[in-house]
Amino acid sequence: MTVKEVQDWCRANKVDAHGFVRGGEFYLKQGDGASASQPSGEVLHWELTINGQTCPSSTSDMERLVKGKIPLDDFVRIMTRRSGRGGE
Repeated sequence: MTVKEVQDWCRANKVDAHGFVRGGEFYLKQGDGASASQPSGEVLHWELTINGQTCPSSTSDMERLVKGKIPLDDFVRIMTRRSGRGGE
């Protein structure tokens, strides 16, 4: 999985991503026209902003999201429950 694939997925799903790498960080904003060049193999952790809600994501969960193995709605539902914000 490349950062370009993550960026394309973010645009398609109206999600902003904040990637953390050793010694730095970068942002993928859905409205950005520029392509990020940071290889995802170096990404240690992701934070996704989905409808104003920040959700932490492991690199493996991010890959599952991008590959379509986890539907975005299911991911948000799980993260909301974990954080106690869902009222369920």
